Amino acid sequence: MIPFTSDSCDGGYFRIASLNPNMGEWSVSVKILNCWSVSRGTGRELNMILGDEHFTQIQAVVRDELIDNYLSRLIIDEWVSIKNFDVSRVNSILRPVPHRFKIVFRSDTLVQSINMCSSRTYFNLTEFVSILSGIVNPNICVDVVGKIVNVRELVFVPSVEHSQGGYFELYFGLRDTECIHLECRLTGDLAVEFYDLWKHRSRNTVICIIKFVKLELSQEHRWRCTNVTGSTRIMLNPDLSITDEMLCWNPENDQVPIITRKENAME
Repeated sequence: MIPFTSDSCDGGYFRIASLNPNMGEWSVSVKILNCWSVSRGTGRELNMILGDEHFTQIQAVVRDELIDNYLSRLIIDEWVSIKNFDVSRVNSILRPVPHRFKIVFRSDTLVQSINMCSSRTYFNLTEFVSILSGIVNPNICVDVVGKIVNVRELVFVPSVEHSQGGYFELYFGLRDTECIHLECRLTGDLAVEFYDLWKHRSRNTVICIIKFVKLELSQEHRWRCTNVTGSTRIMLNPDLSITDEMLCWNPENDQVPIITRKENAME
């Protein structure tokens, strides 16, 4: 149980870090960072990533029968207050954010738009050297940023397991300011979206931020990042200070350092 203290509450709203299943009357003030739908048997489920003023993030879930009640009020990048909801443990192996619990909407959950003059960005940027060394927990999604390099051709991979007879796949690399390269693999609609966006910018340096990606081992037993259907978001040359810093950076060489693998750090 996470202990409740006076520091757990700001202006009548609880901090995301304090949320746990041991209380039933919660209220939070959050920014909607992402929102996507997931098929669950014959129905669907609306998933979100929410962030508070303290940069803590948590997953939120709206069940199929409640989605129509809330969808119009759940807009990405908007701030809302949410009251009357349950908190339960995240049971899936892969978590989109480090928080062990998730918010679950009820029929009496209240969602209201609120005015927040905040330009804060919510990134869980992970160093490439940590990823390639294997010390990052692969069961928690991360954010990565780097210069796009070595973009291969977009290909269609036949597969009887997919309803459309296969899926699109794209490989490319990201290079950080330490000249370390991280391989990226995108599949499905996101691969097509990224390729189309990149082609219109390929004559210039392109900085890419990928949010909520999972880590996987390639056939060469090297860690790389790949998208999670629905949740992963891509930003090319976003209007952020980190983009300006990387665009101004000009490495003297493009060598790939040798990275020694270590055992995974599991939470």
